[in-house]
Amino acid sequence: MPELEMAGDAHVMPTGDGDLDRFERLVREHSPFTFVRFSDGEIEVLRNRKLVIAGGVTEFRGKRFSNQFPEFDQKRFDPRRGQDVRGDLLASAIFREQGYFKGIPTRHNNAIGDREFMLRLNGGFTPQMTFSDLFLNSNFLRARADFFPFLVASFENLLVVGNWRCELKGCLEKGRLVQIPDDFFSAYQQTLDAVLAVLLHAPQSALILSSASSLSNVLGHRLRISRPDLTFLDIGTVLNDLMGLPLGTRAYHKLIDPRTLRERFAAWRYRQHREYQLQW
Repeated sequence: MPELEMAGDAHVMPTGDGDLDRFERLVREHSPFTFVRFSDGEIEVLRNRKLVIAGGVTEFRGKRFSNQFPEFDQKRFDPRRGQDVRGDLLASAIFREQGYFKGIPTRHNNAIGDREFMLRLNGGFTPQMTFSDLFLNSNFLRARADFFPFLVASFENLLVVGNWRCELKGCLEKGRLVQIPDDFFSAYQQTLDAVLAVLLHAPQSALILSSASSLSNVLGHRLRISRPDLTFLDIGTVLNDLMGLPLGTRAYHKLIDPRTLRERFAAWRYRQHREYQLQW
């Protein structure tokens, strides 16, 4: 896909397929780049609103409800004590550079307000703005079957940032795991310093895949400045099973190898959902 065409204030709308094509082209051209994802949790922190996902309870946008997230998905942001995290996330959100791509919530997330908020922080639309769900939803199976195997095979050295429980498998097996604790928000600076100490000494032109919640946004920003030879991608939960973590914690996991009639029906229903097709 060519660079997004700009005509005054108008621009060609990003598409999921097109932006995944662009990432593949950058890999083939050996052009290092960074992709960080600002999902609803990061938006809440940037908006300085309390966020809790812990102990089977979620506090989000002033509401409280139960959840079934595992321990490694826990996070807590309290505006009274978390301004170090928020400051670093803000620095990541406003940073602009040709090889620095930011995924943000968009129309299919029912998040036009969040999209416009992120565009304002970015100083307007640029060709480096894309979907926070770029590897998910209607792109999920392509990313799993084609993009990530191609990506990993294109690099000699791989580091994976993930929860301490992770065990790298499949195409990730050749990688080195850089561990993070549960609920790293509670030990943010210590965790950030420890992970950066490893990543800053990564082999030249290595690939880094990060499944580390909001820490990924900060790592991607810091490394783009200090180690622009590295290719860094915030992968979220797209490769959970290849990291030894359970599937089923996200709706798009239903698409992976449904075998029973019930699983096939669940996958079919997910494809009919309005959030399935990426829309800017």
